[in-house]
Amino acid sequence: MKRVFLIRHGLPDFPEGKRMCLGRTDLPLSQEGRCQAAQMAALLPPVTAVFTSPLSRAVQTAQAIRPDVTILEGLREQNAGDWDGLTFDQIRADFPELYAARGTNRHLLPPNAEEEAVCLARFTAAMQEAAEAAEGDLAVVAHSGVIGLFLQSLGLPQRKPHYAEVIPLLWDNGSFFVLEETGYA
Repeated sequence: MKRVFLIRHGLPDFPEGKRMCLGRTDLPLSQEGRCQAAQMAALLPPVTAVFTSPLSRAVQTAQAIRPDVTILEGLREQNAGDWDGLTFDQIRADFPELYAARGTNRHLLPPNAEEEAVCLARFTAAMQEAAEAAEGDLAVVAHSGVIGLFLQSLGLPQRKPHYAEVIPLLWDNGSFFVLEETGYA
């Protein structure tokens, strides 16, 4: 039995401060994001290993916990297809009907985006790999989309985790369980 601290990366450094759709687009942490990561790391219980997505914002968050991290490709964010790297103003202008419909149905995907089932299978396999590899409690740093899908697969309502939010899980006999439902009322 191991505790798994599933963590969303800190706030990225958005170009010109304009929020954008981030799937595979690789942005580093902003100054605020580095502070969020440091504060989270200071409060996190000790872990024997830290696993992270290969994207810079996740790696930098993970390295706030400890400098030696293991990168797992499967922890990447869901590919946002044609919306990846576009500001939300650009998306509203270029895809007005889909953008409006997605506001009420988060399962509608942008054109050429990674299917949710494929994304969830990839992410779940990476989570299993991390849990099996760690000698004890571990931290996993990833992204809001994949974390949301994974938590929904564990029976929680879908929601977007906050930047540098820690979601405590339990890994036992090859399965993940929610340790606390903090923020998931």
